[in-house]
Amino acid sequence: MPELNAVCTPNSSPPHEDGRVEHGCQLTVIAEHLAVVATVELPHWSTCDLAEASRHLGEAGFELAPETEGGWRAAGLGFLAPVTRTALAG
Repeated sequence: MPELNAVCTPNSSPPHEDGRVEHGCQLTVIAEHLAVVATVELPHWSTCDLAEASRHLGEAGFELAPETEGGWRAAGLGFLAPVTRTALAG
């Protein structure tokens, strides 16, 4: 099974000094070699809301990897978390 990671990033670069963005955020699940598995556009978000991002992952058929302590971690301009497919994922 390929390793999967979810990334929550702003759609505008660079964000304001307080972390707000102009054009929403994007939630992307990527596999090895950066292959995009799923994308969720979040155009009304001004920052990455990690609790809501986790909920959107569930709706898309993914969940935070159970062996991951704390889930999301800061990565560049956004956040990164290992994920696994759920029964909903195709």
